[in-house]
Amino acid sequence: MKARTWRLLETFDVSPTDAMGLDEALLRSVGEEHSSVPTLRLYTWEPDAISLGYFQAFEDVGAAGDHSHVVRRLTGGGAIHHHAGELTFSITLDAKDPSYAGSVSASYERPHSAVIAALRAVGVPGPRMRRDEPSLSDTQGTGMCFHESTPQDVSWTSPGEAHSRKGVGTAQRRTAGRILHHGSIKLSSSPLESGVATVQSVAPGVSVMDMASALKAAVEDEFQVTLQGSAPTQREWDRCAALGAKYVDAAFLHRRTRREKRDG
Repeated sequence: MKARTWRLLETFDVSPTDAMGLDEALLRSVGEEHSSVPTLRLYTWEPDAISLGYFQAFEDVGAAGDHSHVVRRLTGGGAIHHHAGELTFSITLDAKDPSYAGSVSASYERPHSAVIAALRAVGVPGPRMRRDEPSLSDTQGTGMCFHESTPQDVSWTSPGEAHSRKGVGTAQRRTAGRILHHGSIKLSSSPLESGVATVQSVAPGVSVMDMASALKAAVEDEFQVTLQGSAPTQREWDRCAALGAKYVDAAFLHRRTRREKRDG
């Protein structure tokens, strides 16, 4: 019997400001109800949006200038196009939680192992962490997360190709003794992220809900926990509403990055 329980939040088709605001509400909930219990959140975006990495310059992401809905995440990495063929997940928990014990590198390995198991369950052949393998999806100059891979990113190979392409990207934010771990799983292609791996290209017919179900089962198995479905509390929604406006505020979207501060 699994000794631990994690909280599960499923909030599909949320606005870009609620997508980001609720994750920050969960991250900032030190000492509050549910904060001692890790939370897995699964969600999709409506309307579609681009999320910039926390340290990115707006001008370095060509697609951002022409898109109607752009936010800046609290987590680092490159920009992501969140659209109908994408599942976003987040894990929020205390930094001292045993599930994330060890090095920062190790804290990526376990959730990526769960994602790999979920991908296998829906029929993706050979998903793996890229390690030292070349990535066919790497593309310079776009600023997009899926066009720049790291050794731990989850990739897979399409029929007839010698090397893999990136199909899952994740990033973390650590603050005030808490961790927020964001992840994006590509089910179908987007013109803003051309040439990346997608689930449906190798496993046609897999829906976002199919992927969500597989990921829930894989997280339970990998972390040896039981997921208990819940809904955001009114306090969390209130905090989400208060925080959400920041993510589309011009000052936050066009904030000076570390690089700009050094160069300026």
